[in-house]
Amino acid sequence: MIVISLLVTIAVVVAVVLAGRKGASQARGAPPDAHAVRRFFQYLVLYGLLVVAAIGLSGLLGRLIGAEPVVEDESGLALSLAFTVVGLPLYAALAWWSGRSLRADPAEAESGAWAAYVTLASLTSLAVAMDSLSASVRGLLGVVPDGAAALASLVVWGGAWAAHWWVHLRLVTAGQSRLHHLGGSLLGLGTAATGLIALAGAAGQRLLGMGTEIVPPLADQMVTGAVGLGVGALVWWLYWLRTASRSARDPLWLGYVLLVGGAGLVTAVVSASTVLYTLLVWLVGEPEISDAARHFIDTPLAAAAALVGVVVWFYHQRVLADAGVTARTEVRRVYEYLMAAIGLLAAAAGLTMLVVAGIEAVVGPETAVLGVSAVNTLLLAGTLLVVGSPVWWSFWSRIRRAAAAEPAVELASPARRIYLLVLFGVGAMAAVVALLVGVYVFFEDLVTGTVGPETLREMRVPIGILLSTGAIAGYHGAVYRAGRRMLPRAAHSPDYVLLVGPPDPEIAHAVAHETGGRVQAWTAEDGGSPWTVDEVMAALGASPAADEVLVLSDASGVHAIPVHRA
Repeated sequence: MIVISLLVTIAVVVAVVLAGRKGASQARGAPPDAHAVRRFFQYLVLYGLLVVAAIGLSGLLGRLIGAEPVVEDESGLALSLAFTVVGLPLYAALAWWSGRSLRADPAEAESGAWAAYVTLASLTSLAVAMDSLSASVRGLLGVVPDGAAALASLVVWGGAWAAHWWVHLRLVTAGQSRLHHLGGSLLGLGTAATGLIALAGAAGQRLLGMGTEIVPPLADQMVTGAVGLGVGALVWWLYWLRTASRSARDPLWLGYVLLVGGAGLVTAVVSASTVLYTLLVWLVGEPEISDAARHFIDTPLAAAAALVGVVVWFYHQRVLADAGVTARTEVRRVYEYLMAAIGLLAAAAGLTMLVVAGIEAVVGPETAVLGVSAVNTLLLAGTLLVVGSPVWWSFWSRIRRAAAAEPAVELASPARRIYLLVLFGVGAMAAVVALLVGVYVFFEDLVTGTVGPETLREMRVPIGILLSTGAIAGYHGAVYRAGRRMLPRAAHSPDYVLLVGPPDPEIAHAVAHETGGRVQAWTAEDGGSPWTVDEVMAALGASPAADEVLVLSDASGVHAIPVHRA
């Protein structure tokens, strides 16, 4: 199978090279789509050959410097040889030909396929090189038994990354470099943050005397965390502090800063919830483990994650402030609505658990949700509410202030529409499923004649979901209606329009498209002269703002009359 795969790869590479050479020799008036298809396959194969050649070289170099095989690996040696012998020459040939094309044709260097290849190859090489560097250092420090294979991988993949970094600086435009720089920044920050969490968490466990039963030993975990912190910080310094942080403040840059900072805040919220819940269960709940060291075994790690998450969030907020990015763009709206949704989801879960805990307390303590007691369920509900509600309220307050300041812009933004649609859609689905489950449980006990407290206990989760989704839907429904009333008259579109006039099967669809509401059309006996969509919309704009409007066409013209359906 390996031989067949290699033969297929060779055939594909040869075909792509020949097709590309033929395309390059043609006049520059060749169809643009032909060039795009050629570039796509050319750089896709080039990336695949890079991976194949690097894997083969890493395997061979590891054997040369004394890497110890885990198992009998004659087949592994054969694979490394095949990948090197086939992949390396083909990659070198295709890379040489691609270089000629890039130098000969400026459009080639500006193509998206070329930028995608360099970005993907650079980030792949960077990720593997970072992992190999970390493993090499840990092997040198004795944390892992054999670091020779990691050292070989570091040499090969690090060389590939350095070569692509050099190519990237010279043959990729500044605009197309942005994704590469931000992707490297994310890799470095994620690795550094993970290493710092592991280091601080293991140090906390060691200070509290929790290391007797932890595998691997805390000393090894601290070394691993420190190495990850150092490797990640080095990459983050190169990609972010020296490069991406100084680039143009375009939507991609703004989205990176906002979303990475938001990820830090989410990490802090989740980790803080874990710490708070664990502490409350120990103090006033019913812990499953009576030994304090074992009960709090994961608390130092969660506390470290919460602290690091806050630092990441705070730093990126300062970056925004220092950059002077004050305009309320759609990217910022997406960020705020996303964070509000996350906080709302946690609060909704807490409200559901609160109802569940209340029902468990009423009907008895025997069976509890998620295998914990009613007291612990109540503590979990309180934790989710305490942590999720402030997050939701903080971001929702910003949104409300923006809506009050510029209602025409904020209330019509796509981010707000998606937020409300997803909220109502997910809430409706959850409510329907909960209702079906609850009714099924009730009728099952009704048919068997066992309706009683146990029935209510089995229905506790569906009841909690129905109540929480109902409360959230009711509040946001009121927000939606209030928002429509805040819109200026020219931007206000009614929810329901009844068209009464001459027969015109297309006008109802056109008006519905313009207003975004429900439209019905009735034919009057004296419908007047034919009307147009512009006349209907002009009549709607001239009438008082209302959610329900009757549009009448008669001999005197088109009139819009606010109505209220009983």
